[in-house]
Amino acid sequence: MKIGLTVEENWSSHLKKQREKITEEIARQLSRDHPEILRGELSDTVEHLIRQAVVQHPDLAPDEVEEVVAAIKGQVTGYGPLQELFADPDITEIMINPTKDGPRVFYSKHGVKFPVERRIFKDDREVTLFCQRICENAGRPFNADAPIVDAWLKDGSRINVMGFKVSPLGTTATIRKSPLLRPPLPLSALVASGTFPQFVADFMVDVLVKGHANLGVFGRTDSGKTTVLRSLGDYIDPADRTVITETSFELAFPNLPNCINLVEVAYGNETIVDMSMLCRAVNRINPDRMMVGEIRSREVIAASQLAASTSGGFWTTGHAGSVDDLRTRLWGMFLDGGVEIPPNFLDEIIRSMFDFLIFLDKESKTDRRVLMSLVEVTSEGYRTIIRFDEREFLASQKQTYRWIFENPVTDERLSRLAFRGAKVKQEYREVGHRKHFYLEGNE
Repeated sequence: MKIGLTVEENWSSHLKKQREKITEEIARQLSRDHPEILRGELSDTVEHLIRQAVVQHPDLAPDEVEEVVAAIKGQVTGYGPLQELFADPDITEIMINPTKDGPRVFYSKHGVKFPVERRIFKDDREVTLFCQRICENAGRPFNADAPIVDAWLKDGSRINVMGFKVSPLGTTATIRKSPLLRPPLPLSALVASGTFPQFVADFMVDVLVKGHANLGVFGRTDSGKTTVLRSLGDYIDPADRTVITETSFELAFPNLPNCINLVEVAYGNETIVDMSMLCRAVNRINPDRMMVGEIRSREVIAASQLAASTSGGFWTTGHAGSVDDLRTRLWGMFLDGGVEIPPNFLDEIIRSMFDFLIFLDKESKTDRRVLMSLVEVTSEGYRTIIRFDEREFLASQKQTYRWIFENPVTDERLSRLAFRGAKVKQEYREVGHRKHFYLEGNE
């Protein structure tokens, strides 16, 4: 039977406590000398003050400096031991998962999940205290009476926490970083990563964006819907008055000075301003482009009215993998809002909302987000313009990524979008000999 601690464990514990004591001492001194340092903004000036104070402390060894600097930066921003992950602009999501062996932390980078190899939280109690502190900073209690919290942090990031009896193994948290902390991916990066070929990127910019097309981007969770929408937003005319409504702040377009972001407002468990209210209000402020972050339920009623009333450029996202899936889901969303749509009228509503539909999915082997199809919505039905060749993917043993240019866009649609500003190239008007498009290296 092991009694007490070894000399090494005692010494390690002693050093850790000393570092924690010094960290708190430096943080208190900084807050006294520079009150502005605790406003939560980690500017270059604030970081310089922190580093200077740490380096000058006489009781810290050189190899302890970075650890103490990181700890104080975490206190300033409110992210504590997760600050290092938040500092990486390519990380979009951070997950804390309880396990029988203690808390594990994962992060999402370029659509791929990675584990953090080092132990960030020693036990569930530490995770719970961290989540309680971060929720308190967001104005929401997290305790046995409020075991589920969905809230915004001060920088616009979104946190979802579940604990106590809801999560038997311990507290779990997911933080989706604010779009202000993660710039949009350029379309060239999506082409390079294999989401779609260059032809599709050019087509979407020239026809869909410049032509103010009404567009729906659909797919399952983490299939790249918001990523694609934000990438396309880089090509919106900065003069366009763009209004965005969302349940949580995910769409940000740094290139658009005439852009307004509106979000739902909740107090406790009660929603004070919901998506339906936001959509109705937007009609009164005359947008050139209108975006609804994601349609999930009854807000589809107000969103459909918005799409029909805008002069062009209505964009939204949603969960659907195909046209049939979209029809079923939209019917259910209207039903959630108390409106039962006759099946033969549903296509009329979709036609009034969208000119084009984009369907995305994520390939399980590589976590690559892939364009599955780009569909034109016409008075005759749904016309597939470009689709991913799944049969070729299977036949090549999952090696070949190929897209088929199945149909050109109808002349009627191209003419209307050209009137609105679309750049219509000849290759968009006919399939010709370029029927197949491959990723580089697959040709």
